[in-house]
Amino acid sequence: MIPVLDLFQISSGPDAERELGRLARRHPVIRTRQTGGTEAWTVLSAPLVRQLLADSRVSNELHPHAPHAAQSPDGRTVLFEQDGSEHARYRKLVGAAFNSRAVRRLEARVVDIARRLLDRLGDAGTADFLEEFANPLPLEVICELLGVPVADRAVFKDRVENVDSPHSAVRQAALDAFLAYCGSLVEAKRGEPTEDLLSELVTATFEDGTALTDLELVGFCSVLLFAGHVTTAYAISSTLVELITHEDQLAALRADPAKLAAAAAEEGLRYRGSLLATTNRVALCDIEVGGVRIRRGELVRFLLSAANWDPAVRAAPDTFDIDRATPAHLAFGHGPHFCLGQRLARQEITVALSEIATRFTTLELAVPREELRWRTSDSLRGLTGLPLRYGR
Repeated sequence: MIPVLDLFQISSGPDAERELGRLARRHPVIRTRQTGGTEAWTVLSAPLVRQLLADSRVSNELHPHAPHAAQSPDGRTVLFEQDGSEHARYRKLVGAAFNSRAVRRLEARVVDIARRLLDRLGDAGTADFLEEFANPLPLEVICELLGVPVADRAVFKDRVENVDSPHSAVRQAALDAFLAYCGSLVEAKRGEPTEDLLSELVTATFEDGTALTDLELVGFCSVLLFAGHVTTAYAISSTLVELITHEDQLAALRADPAKLAAAAAEEGLRYRGSLLATTNRVALCDIEVGGVRIRRGELVRFLLSAANWDPAVRAAPDTFDIDRATPAHLAFGHGPHFCLGQRLARQEITVALSEIATRFTTLELAVPREELRWRTSDSLRGLTGLPLRYGR
């Protein structure tokens, strides 16, 4: 019998990855229940996740095929709701912008942003590192990417503060305020472009001479926020917990950060990845996979946290080890929708781990590990807070 899993229930548990890894060994494909009771076929095994994420029979274009599960009411305005030639055309343009001089220059500033945030914490004390460091770091980077004027940044941060709230009314109000601000920002960039990613996209044109619409540009801003902010913040904080509770791993990182910081980031992404599951896809035809038949029009999701604990990705997946070669994990997805911002996200996580581990000789949880709380979500995996005691 194929089980039906409530993603909300499992995401708030302290050992979700371990439970999902065990489940994946028994059931490569299961049913999961999402917000509002919607159910979807959900793929857990790493080989099948790789196979189907690259399979054109599973589509992100929900509006024409499964409108009840579409993310945006305005149609396919963002990358994760497009497929085929339309998606390839849009992705090529956005990919070029991510490789622009403006973004490459920003990569060199990530260290400065991280050090400024740590300077603010001082030499010793107790603080919530999620609130004081892991959240602000990627948000500062997003401000730079979008070219948010310095004078607007306090307002910008205030508007996005509750975008991941568990309360739907609060979340919607925050999202509306954020999108309204992004609309005004797009208008400003059209009038006076600056050296940033958003200006690159505002001025870029497709091969036929057309450009992205305001709706598409605002949609891109929302994707950047969701894909680049809380996911990175959660990855930083979750990996810090593992380093602190695996003292030998933290000691190894301190001894050779140049060699091991990037490896620690990769292992953290595999071991406690912040993207629990992908957004919904839809089957364009009947598909036989993993011993089940997914019928045309049914929803499909991919449980990346389970796939990353599949022995096909890494031997002894329940062992956290930063000093061992890690085959490519699935934290950033796979196939045509592989995360475009993964290089910058990897750098932010790497810099964060290196700077924290080497700056503080004392670094420990300020509460017992069992008192840490995980957010309830059907797509994300992250802590609600990370109280740490630190000293130099």
